[in-house]
Amino acid sequence: MRMTRMKSLVLTMAAVSAFTLPVVVCAQTKIGTIDFRTALQNTAEFKKAVQSLEAEFKPRRDELQQLSQELAEIQKKLQTAQPQEAAQLQLEGQTKQRQAQRINEDLQADVQYEQEDILRNSAQRMRGVIAKLAEEKGLDVVFSGAALVDPFEGRLLHLNSALDLTSAATAAYDEAHPAQ
Repeated sequence: MRMTRMKSLVLTMAAVSAFTLPVVVCAQTKIGTIDFRTALQNTAEFKKAVQSLEAEFKPRRDELQQLSQELAEIQKKLQTAQPQEAAQLQLEGQTKQRQAQRINEDLQADVQYEQEDILRNSAQRMRGVIAKLAEEKGLDVVFSGAALVDPFEGRLLHLNSALDLTSAATAAYDEAHPAQ
C-alpha cells in the first residue's frame, strides 16, 4: 500500500511538472529575428563587392552589347541585300551569334561563381556577427527569414519590432568588417 501511494505521488509530480515546465521554459526564452539577406545586402562590404563585380564584368557586357548592335545591323542589311551578299551576311551573322552566345554563357557562369563566393564569405562572417549580437543581447534563439518579419506572408501574426536584429546586424557587421 505504501509503495502504491509512493508511485501515485511520483506520477502526480511528474504530470504536474510536465505541464508547468514548458511554461517556465517559454517564459525564460529570449527570441530575436533577422532578415538575413537584407542585413547582408545592406552591409558596406557587400555593396562594395557588388560594385567591384559590376566594374570587373563591364567590358564583357559592353562587348555583348556591341555584338548585339552588329547583329541588328546585319539583320537590317539582309532586308535589302542581293542573294550573294545575303549569304555572306547570314554567315557573318551566324558567326557573331555564336560568339555572343559563348561570351554570354561564360559571363553568366563567371558572374554566378563570383556572386556565390561573395555570398559564401559574407554569410559566414555575418553568422559570427549574429552569434555575438545574440550573446550581447542575451538571446537564446534567433530566427532568420523575411517571412518572419512580414505579417502579410501569413506565417507570423505579430512581431515586436524590438526583436528584429536586421539593422543591428548590418551595423555590427560594418563595424567588425569595414569595406576596404
